[in-house]
Amino acid sequence: MMKNKKWLGEGIIVAIVIAPLVYLMAVWNSLPEAIPMHWNLAGEVDRYGTKQELLWVLGGLQLFTYALLLFLPKIAAKTDNFKTMGSNFYKLRLVTQLLLSSVFFILLLSSTEAVTTSTTTMLTGLLSLFMLFFGNYMTTIRPNYFMGIRTPWTLENEKVWKKTHLLGGRLWVLGGILGLINLFLLPQSIHFIIIISLMIIPMLIASIYSFILFQKEQKQVA
Repeated sequence: MMKNKKWLGEGIIVAIVIAPLVYLMAVWNSLPEAIPMHWNLAGEVDRYGTKQELLWVLGGLQLFTYALLLFLPKIAAKTDNFKTMGSNFYKLRLVTQLLLSSVFFILLLSSTEAVTTSTTTMLTGLLSLFMLFFGNYMTTIRPNYFMGIRTPWTLENEKVWKKTHLLGGRLWVLGGILGLINLFLLPQSIHFIIIISLMIIPMLIASIYSFILFQKEQKQVA
């Protein structure tokens, strides 16, 4: 039963990975030759690419991320705490692949003009939801060298790691909420600037906090 459940869970992730690739093949002939590939912070397209580039870049990124997260626990088994994370690591894999697939679909939909909502607005909403999830998830991450707020001070002291990720997680949840509010209250031209700021600033605050906390811990030991 457990083995069947494991295979079902893996099958869900595989389906998420290949879904945008299947959709890309389905609409391939109807796609324009020039595909929007990059937007500036104001939401304006500043680079176009070919359909082939979209397939190789985004499809390759999907498959690479899938393989990396699939084998990461085995690679880090001797030195890290991935095995003790259990279902939490599976949830991270699931949401990460959902995020990448959603970005893929957004790019495809913006190319076919199947939706009227701006690309940056959709990406802002998507990143806000990701922040809400990952902010909650962040508090469960055990000390490791692959993910999380990996400053010299969090890696040196497990207590500093836990407190830093508790703060960083709460700030990211708050950032996700503010990102969603941003969609309704602020001009579309600054949606993406706001969400990127909300992603970066909490990490900077948490990193500085880890240094201050580590210094405090060192003084107590001395």
